[in-house]
Amino acid sequence: MITVFLVILISGCAHRADVRIDRLNELSYAFHYRNLDSTEFYARKSLRLSDSLGVDGTEALNNLAFVCLARMQYAKAATLLRKVLTQTNNQVELLVADIQMMRLCQRQSRNKDFYIYRESAMRRLRRIDDESDQLSPHYAKRLIYARSEFSIVASTYFYYVGLIQESVNALAEIDPNGSIQQDMAQQLSYWYNVGAGGIVKAHNKKDVAQKEFDYLMRCYLLSREYDYPYWEAQAMQGMSEHLQNPRMRAMLIRDNLPAMKYINIDRMPDSLLAGNLAQRAHDMLLAYGDVYQIAGANRTLAECFWHIKDYQSALACLRRALESDTAINQAPDLVASIREQLSLVYSAVDDKVNSDRNRNLYLDMQEQTRQDRQLEARAAQLDKSSSQLNMMLAAVIFMIILVSVLLVAFDVMRRRGDARFSLDTLLEPLTQWRKRNETRVERVNDQYDRLREQTYILSQHLRQNKRLNIEQRAKIQLANTVTPLIDRMKNEVKRLKTRDDSPYVRQRRYQYIAELSDSINDYNDVLTQWIQMRQGEIGLKIESFELQSLFDIVSHGDMNFKMKGIDLEVEPTDSVVKADKTLTLFMINTIADNARKYTPEGGKVRVSSVETDDYVEISVEDNGRGMAEDQLGHIFDRTYTGGHGFGLKNCNGIIEKYKKISRIFKVCAIYAESEVGRGSRLAFRLPKGMVRRVLTLLLLVGAHWHAAQIMAQPKGNPYRATSAMTSAERITAARDANMKAARFADSAYFSNIKGTYAETMRYADSCHHYLEPTDTALILDISNETAVAALALHQWDVYQKNNRIYTQLFREASADDLLPAYVRNMQKSETNKNVAIILLLSLLAVIFPAYYFLYYRFRLNYRFCIDRVNAMNQLLLSDMPDTEKLHGIERLNDFKKYSISIEQQENIDAIVNRIRQALRLSIDETSKRETSMEWAEDNLRRLEMDNDRLHVSNSVLDNCLSTLKHETMYYPARIRHLVNGTDDNLHGIEQLVNYYHELYHILSLQAVNQITPLRMDADVTDFLFELLRDANHGEMPMVLQCETDEKYVVMDAQMSLLRLDANQCHGLFTPNTIDLKFLVCQQIVREMGEQTNLRRCGINPSLTPQGCVKLTIVMPKRIAPAPTEIAAMTNTDNKQD
Repeated sequence: MITVFLVILISGCAHRADVRIDRLNELSYAFHYRNLDSTEFYARKSLRLSDSLGVDGTEALNNLAFVCLARMQYAKAATLLRKVLTQTNNQVELLVADIQMMRLCQRQSRNKDFYIYRESAMRRLRRIDDESDQLSPHYAKRLIYARSEFSIVASTYFYYVGLIQESVNALAEIDPNGSIQQDMAQQLSYWYNVGAGGIVKAHNKKDVAQKEFDYLMRCYLLSREYDYPYWEAQAMQGMSEHLQNPRMRAMLIRDNLPAMKYINIDRMPDSLLAGNLAQRAHDMLLAYGDVYQIAGANRTLAECFWHIKDYQSALACLRRALESDTAINQAPDLVASIREQLSLVYSAVDDKVNSDRNRNLYLDMQEQTRQDRQLEARAAQLDKSSSQLNMMLAAVIFMIILVSVLLVAFDVMRRRGDARFSLDTLLEPLTQWRKRNETRVERVNDQYDRLREQTYILSQHLRQNKRLNIEQRAKIQLANTVTPLIDRMKNEVKRLKTRDDSPYVRQRRYQYIAELSDSINDYNDVLTQWIQMRQGEIGLKIESFELQSLFDIVSHGDMNFKMKGIDLEVEPTDSVVKADKTLTLFMINTIADNARKYTPEGGKVRVSSVETDDYVEISVEDNGRGMAEDQLGHIFDRTYTGGHGFGLKNCNGIIEKYKKISRIFKVCAIYAESEVGRGSRLAFRLPKGMVRRVLTLLLLVGAHWHAAQIMAQPKGNPYRATSAMTSAERITAARDANMKAARFADSAYFSNIKGTYAETMRYADSCHHYLEPTDTALILDISNETAVAALALHQWDVYQKNNRIYTQLFREASADDLLPAYVRNMQKSETNKNVAIILLLSLLAVIFPAYYFLYYRFRLNYRFCIDRVNAMNQLLLSDMPDTEKLHGIERLNDFKKYSISIEQQENIDAIVNRIRQALRLSIDETSKRETSMEWAEDNLRRLEMDNDRLHVSNSVLDNCLSTLKHETMYYPARIRHLVNGTDDNLHGIEQLVNYYHELYHILSLQAVNQITPLRMDADVTDFLFELLRDANHGEMPMVLQCETDEKYVVMDAQMSLLRLDANQCHGLFTPNTIDLKFLVCQQIVREMGEQTNLRRCGINPSLTPQGCVKLTIVMPKRIAPAPTEIAAMTNTDNKQD
């Protein structure tokens, strides 16, 4: 009796729990289109309760997936839905999961996956229909939601891929007067999707617009009445789109005046009503939290601003749509529509560059999401599947025949070898294997020793390169401190030029410029002292660039020439070269400066270029004193520019480096011509860049001439086929017309490239004159080119028409209504292939037992055992790993089922045991060696990669720093020389400062761009403390760990042997430091902070009461040395001392 009572009590509790779970899920669903946070709250509450009771919680998972879809957390939504598909047998929830996966695939343009889930959903619907009378009332309601949602999602997908009729048919499966009336949210969804456009059919556009507006108004009214802010916003957005066009707006307002007064709650003018509705919709969707629809609302609001010509507001809306949440990049169709509208708005504000960029992005997205990619992929997959099936069938049949023949041949061979067999021969393979194994072990040991030696050497190189890299970074950091000083100098010169200050103020400004020049000179002196010239590879950044940009920089630096009384003449050029831009500027400056030094006052230096078919020759010519023949022959053997050795010899080295890169640079050369008393000419050659520009111009000229010839012909298409023509003549005429249309389309393309958009429109008209309506590809091309030209010419109607034609035709051309059949065919193909292979493999498997039972079992059992031992020996001498050999021998070691004598059994067992024992011993030793070798090889590869990367980086940085130093170090002194407190040299100072600023900016930026990420490890920390030890006169400072938290460690390093005054301590980590090692220490700590994103890291000096220096170091905790490690370093240092 007690047992019965307990069962009834437990059953009652379980029933109440199920009711509570259903109630929580119903609440979660009720908030789907009201509040996403509430939907998530009740779903999670239901899921926790389901988990605690051990019952099915997949309905809660589906509700959570709905929230993730709305927030565009697509990866999380997919994970939740896959969890549903694998954790339950509830067909209704599985159906809902399939439908939500369809929605996810539609948003992400995954066309094939969409049809796979659609097929699965249709199968589940048929299965549920067969058992619908067994559904509980709760799941009967869920089924109403699932049916209507399936049709709505399918209709939405078909509409966006251009299958309009399929979209209409899918939505027509919903009976608006049927069971959907029990679910207000789904009824609102149905009304919105009908009213949104593309579904309603009528005699004219006016009737279509009116019917769609009626559906949207119905959705709006009931969503307000039943508190569905999502559908209220969607309805307002749909009505906004209908009210944007002035003519359509006037018609709808005239015929729906009461409704307009009702929705116009802010009493906006008619022209602003669409924007008001869109703004209200945007605000409601923003509060609701649907990321996808928020972006769509921004797009709609931008359209409203577009129609009232408020382009800046439209641009702001579209940028907000793209930038407010980057998750929308997961929806290519939505992003494509925003990009297309951006191109329109940028064109309206005459921003051609951004307009073209967004137009190209829009076209790229159309290409990436086109459906015929699925057609191509599945056609190839079907062919591949068919070929694989045929090959498998042929291979299995061939194997059956081959095995049958081999069985007979082997039997004959066995018969012949039985009489010659001896047991002694079974041990010979083991002896051979042992000798081979000993040789292999010796070779492996030698290889391991070499690896260890290489690893040690490479680790030392890596350690050196890493430390050098840190020093290079510190040098660049020092070089970058000059940039603000140059900026201040430039600003002061600008104020001197533009302001009418008092003489006292102007005198102070000149004094400040002089002080800045002195400071820069001081920094340059530090940098010069620090940088050591290193021989290495020159880092080249090859690009095509206009030579005139470098000539402009050279011409701006003519002050040095004027001060010496020399006229610098830089001839304009249209040439484009392919080379390293910075090094090319260096070569021109070096040769020009060389000419200035050896040209007397009153002379002339001319910089020019000459272009040939293969190269551009850049020359610097002067009328100075010239050189003798013997001097000219060695001009590139030593330095002629004076100073620091980075002159003509290095120019020659750069040219030689170009020649080693590629055959493109085989034209590179450098040479000199000179005559005593008449001057010199130095020139170098570089390959041409962007040759296609010439070809493009030729094509445009040819196309223009061709168009003029065609326009001069009489009206009418002479190539149009007529009824009087024969079949052959019609074919010829059609081909000629197509060729003419294609030429005009090409001309339109090149005209757009040239920027003659009005000409493009004329080419487009001529193209349409010859165009055949069935030539889809050509229509797509000319529509796109016309749209681009109309966009540039601000002919919006023409643009809208051609872009609509392009988009619609592109979608129709790539639309795919055969994917469902394809999925079914693929499934059938896979099934048929598997069945055929199973049957043939079964037939192949039957051959062996048939042969055995009919013939082979009558063979001598002893001979079979010997064959097995021979097989073991073959395995032993094979190239397989020892583990596979032993596994094969163990598999063959089964002789108990054969009837042989005791003596024969003992002999065979002894041989097999010796083989097994030898293999086991070899496997144990090999495993240990392989583990050691793998670790050593992996470590060596890592070291090689890190070392090579750092070596290249150090070489490039070394080159950049050398270039920066030698190209800019003289300018501060020249500026300081010109500053005399008066305005006499103000113009010269301005030119020199501007040139210095531009040159230093280019070179320092290139140096910064060469910096690569640095791995923070124990070596870097060791380097820091070694530097501190060296700075402390060879004694390791006493390091105390003062403070630590989750991220940082604060340490105090007592530099007991380093005694400084307050000024020296204050400047310890500045360019005025007493020891450059401290700048490297500062760079190490800075890099630690950069790499770990912990910005608090730093190193600061202070003085102890005893006058010693104390360094407070803040480091990331995860790379800071432990207190025991610091103590070990200190003890090791003391022992060494």
